[in-house]
Parts: sequence; structure tokens; C-alpha cells
Amino acid sequence: MVEQGISANSPIGVFDSGTGGLTVVRQLRRLLPNESVLYFADTGRLPYGTKPQSQVREFSLEIAGFLQNRGAKAIIIACNTATAAALSAIEERFPGPVIGVIRPGAQSAIAAAGVDGRIGLIATDGTVSSGVYDRELADLGLRNELVKQGCPDFVTLVESGLKDKAAVQDAVKRYTEIFRNPPIDALILGCTHFPLLNEYLAQELPGVKLIDPAIQTADNLKQMLEERGLLADLASEAEYRFFCSGDAGTFKKNLLRVLGRDDYPVEHVAW
Repeated sequence: MVEQGISANSPIGVFDSGTGGLTVVRQLRRLLPNESVLYFADTGRLPYGTKPQSQVREFSLEIAGFLQNRGAKAIIIACNTATAAALSAIEERFPGPVIGVIRPGAQSAIAAAGVDGRIGLIATDGTVSSGVYDRELADLGLRNELVKQGCPDFVTLVESGLKDKAAVQDAVKRYTEIFRNPPIDALILGCTHFPLLNEYLAQELPGVKLIDPAIQTADNLKQMLEERGLLADLASEAEYRFFCSGDAGTFKKNLLRVLGRDDYPVEHVAW
């Protein structure tokens, strides 16, 4: 049943601290091509991973309200740190479906490695210290301890466009050392920025299954929309609007890099 005040052809709201959540939009565009999207990049206040959870929760609720006021029918918290800090708080306040990226990431890792597999996690320090992936994987039956590594430099490198290849290679080599002996079977990319490093990660960890939570997140959201009668009409033409709290020109460059287009409307929002 459709919730009061929400239309099936209303947009999906997506937010992240910056560019990383565009990997989720990329999956939405593939799986749900008729769905419109409102995306908020909080580039003026990133990174989230080094901030207290209480502050990240405050930012997240502010952005969720912004998206709701612009007609979002569902919200994807396309940020692991924000999901850990604010998922339940946003679920309490938002009338439509709300989904984070942590549960889908854990589900995909178990599907790839099994409950007896060795699973690794790279994420922001905030996500690692929260223990949220440990709990989710334990709930799904994982028998081994999760091998975790905080990667504070990755978000900065991605947001800068991965221009310094030597710095990227050095950071990837340094952060993946923990996963080599004994080797892991699957690695959760526990920040939506990290799939943009797939090429480098695959070189350092050959044979390891790289888990992009964005893929399962899009699948799970589709199911939630179907269950509530909120899928857009097949004749509906998707519209994409982007908002950022930082520099719009820089964000447009990242749009081109991740989505292959930079002609979408981008509006700067000053908090």
C-alpha cells in the first residue's frame, strides 16, 4: 500500500558525504532506469569517518529532511558511516522506505564466502570502530572473526579524482597488507567511495572477491518499493538532480568520472 503523501513516480533520495554514493546511483540507473533520483553530497563537511557518531547522525537527519521536503519517496543512506550512525533515527522519522548499505554488504559477503569463509572489511575508521559489520555478519551466521582495516586516506584520494596514482597504489598496498596472511576469501568495500578503487584493490588481492554493497542495496530497495507499490511507472522518464554542500564544479567532475555525464543539474546548498 502506498504511504499517504508519497507517489510512485516521486524520486528516490540518496545521500553520502561526497562522491562515493554515486556508485549506488550507478546501480540504481542500471536496475531501475525509470526511477528519478535526488542526490545530496555533503562535500562541504566530509569526511564523515573521522567525526563523532552524534555529529554524523545530526548531519544525516538534516539531509534526510532536506530530501523529504523535496518529495523523496524513499531514502538510501549511501554511506556506511552514516548508516551506522543514523539508520534507525531516519527510519523513525521518514514515512517511506529507508535503507542503508551495511546490511546489503554483509549479505553479499556471506553469499560470496559462506559462513565458514574468511571475510575482510575496509572502511572508514568510524565504521570500523562502530562494530556494525561484526554484528550484521554474526547475525547472518559468520563463524570466523571479521578482519578489519580502517582506511582514512581512501576517501580523500577518491574525492581528489585519484590523480596521484603513486599515492593511491601506496595506500592500497599499505591498507591491504593485513588481508594477505592468512588470505581472505571476500573483501567488503565498506565505504561507497571504495568501489572506485577496484582496479588497484584487485591488483593487490588477486583471487579475492570484492564486495560492492551498492549492488545488493539497489536490489533490496527494488524489493521494498515493489512490496509497497512504489515502483515508478514503466513509462516514467527518470530525472536526476544533484545537490552538494561544497564546490559544485568539483562535484560535476566526479559526476563525469562515476556516471559518465556531467550535464545533470547540480545545485549548491549552503547550510
